[in-house]
Amino acid sequence: MYKITKLMIQTKLLLLEYATVNDGSQNHWKLTAIRNIRNLLLHLDLNVEVVPVNNAKRLQGLLSSFKGEDLSPEENKLIEELITI
Repeated sequence: MYKITKLMIQTKLLLLEYATVNDGSQNHWKLTAIRNIRNLLLHLDLNVEVVPVNNAKRLQGLLSSFKGEDLSPEENKLIEELITI
């Protein structure tokens, strides 16, 4: 389960980043949010933490606790998008 969950999250982030980079509008806020979320996910000990990959609110809460403050609106929107793909 550990490797599948970790791989699934990383793959989804990679897909979102690829789509954003190749989008003509070049959403810089989205690229920044992707990088921030990726960095926050590095703090997860996937052997200890249960990552709620199907629940945006729980994932937002978990990442917010690692960040030490509320996630930005862009980061929250990204997590919702991440859950739906």
